[in-house]
Amino acid sequence: MNTLTVEYREMRPIKPGSYRAKIRALEQKPSTYKEGERALTVEFELLNAEAGRVLRKTYGLRLGPKAKLTSLVTRLIGPLKDGQVVNLKALIGRECEIVVTNEMGSEGRTFSKIVDVFAVEGGSNGTHNGAGVQGVAQVASRTP
Repeated sequence: MNTLTVEYREMRPIKPGSYRAKIRALEQKPSTYKEGERALTVEFELLNAEAGRVLRKTYGLRLGPKAKLTSLVTRLIGPLKDGQVVNLKALIGRECEIVVTNEMGSEGRTFSKIVDVFAVEGGSNGTHNGAGVQGVAQVASRTP
C-alpha cells in the first residue's frame, strides 16, 4: 500500500527589517473589505535572508493618487499619466526591497506583515537598500 504523507510546519514570523524580494505571482480576487470591488494579492518571494519564504500583501485593485497599489506600481514600473492603463503582470519577476514588521493576530499568533515596498537601489543587481530602509523598518516595528 502506498502512503501519502505531508509534513506539518508552524509558520514562524520573520525578524522585522528590510528584505530583498522578487514578485512571484499576482492573484485577483473579491475584496473582503468592500463589496463588489476586486483586490490584488501580490506574492513576494524573499531572496537573501529567509530565501524561499513567501509573504503576501493585498491591495485594492485600483489606481489613483491615494491608492496603495499606485505606490507599488510607480516605485517598480515608473510614473503614471492620467488615463494610463497598466499591465500589472509586468510586476511579476521584479526585484524589490520589502519592509516587514510583526503584528499580533486576533488568535494571539504573531505574523509578519509587509508595511512598504521600494525599488532596489542600483537596479536589479543591487543587494540591499541600506540604512534608509532599515530605519523605516525599525520605526515600523515599534508601531502598535
